[in-house]
Amino acid sequence: MDLVTLRSVIGAAPLPDLEACRREAEDLRSARGLLDARELEVLARLDELTEEAPGVFPEEELAKAAKTSRAKAARVRNRRKACEAVPEVGAALAGGRTTGERVDALAAATSGLSPEEMERVAEHGSLLASAAAEATERDYRATIDRVVGQAKDDDGLTRLARQRKATRLRWWTGLDGMWNLSGTFDPVRGTELEGRLRSAVEALFQSGAGGAGGAGGAGGSGGAGGVGGSDGLGATGGPGGMAAEAGATAFEDAPADPADRQAYLAALALLALLDGTAPGGAAPDITVLVDEATLLGGRRHQHSVVDAGLGRFGLPVETVRRWACMGTVTPVVVGADGVRLFLGRETRLANRAQRRALRVLYRTCALCEVPFEHTQAHHVSWFGLHHGPTDIDNLVPLCRHHHHLVHEGGWQLHLAPDRTLTVLRPGGQVSTNGPPTQRAA
Repeated sequence: MDLVTLRSVIGAAPLPDLEACRREAEDLRSARGLLDARELEVLARLDELTEEAPGVFPEEELAKAAKTSRAKAARVRNRRKACEAVPEVGAALAGGRTTGERVDALAAATSGLSPEEMERVAEHGSLLASAAAEATERDYRATIDRVVGQAKDDDGLTRLARQRKATRLRWWTGLDGMWNLSGTFDPVRGTELEGRLRSAVEALFQSGAGGAGGAGGAGGSGGAGGVGGSDGLGATGGPGGMAAEAGATAFEDAPADPADRQAYLAALALLALLDGTAPGGAAPDITVLVDEATLLGGRRHQHSVVDAGLGRFGLPVETVRRWACMGTVTPVVVGADGVRLFLGRETRLANRAQRRALRVLYRTCALCEVPFEHTQAHHVSWFGLHHGPTDIDNLVPLCRHHHHLVHEGGWQLHLAPDRTLTVLRPGGQVSTNGPPTQRAA
């Protein structure tokens, strides 16, 4: 498909069945890439026109034409730089095999690299272009992270120092009288802060719901924590009792929508952290997946695995090594065979450790590409209906959509001992998902 035939093709083909819809979706993605590539050509021409007419501002022209902001137009500039630095990626965009959004990910990851570092990234142009065109979003970003991490002279420590200086926090009162808080943090301190908030949210929910985590709870841990559990949350007396009372009130007042409810509890958790009443001190709940060679050697290699969760790309290995020394952070070490796993200091498969163990096995929902952080631990043999045990061999992570399909949509799951997951749908369709394996080499 090219730009000449784009208008006549889109919306012209009938959509009689699933395959037709899939083909049309692929054509739309290709068309989107072609349009993004054409926008780069427009920007290049505008740059040339500025030499003839200095009063022309390319980004402003793009912003006016697209009815958008200059900041978004500036993103096109960064996209063009990435395509020029890695020509193979630019060719993939020009051919409609990838999209501008994917090029943006590469542009963001390479921002601030020295010319020498950028040359080392460009040496992997074919790999990056192939991943941009064919890989899932998460695998593509992981490829970028690995290539850029290897190219950096100091594994990103200099960039982290700049990010620390860019940390900002502001607050204001809106016209509706609500007090607002907005902040930007470097990825290391942001991860640690999120870990504390995650722990505080889960503790508040569990102390208020009294072990109702089977529904996923605020953290989606499927039964993690609970009153009187190992986190020291008591039903009465002392900080535990106060937390239980606050948690119960919070749960009663929380919005009905799950996303709004979690945001509401997160706000209460932040307040609890600030006034020192967070249950159990709200130690950060951080799980870092890392391979042995990277953890021990302190340097990335071609098959490095350094994953602290959704969106946390570019974390220096030294940061992970420091976290591995902290008792409140769990380093999950993946052996070269992809099976040999060490769960740090917490080896008892119960409560939070179960979700950590699932995190090792799965990067995403067991049935789709939704990141693990947005999943809930599901009992394959249902806890309520079939009295299925809360054992690791009976748990898989499911996103909200697939969790709904299993519970309300009539989907039936069977989990084999090797974690092969078979799905039987109401119409008789059967699909099989192979066992997950985290390989480090």
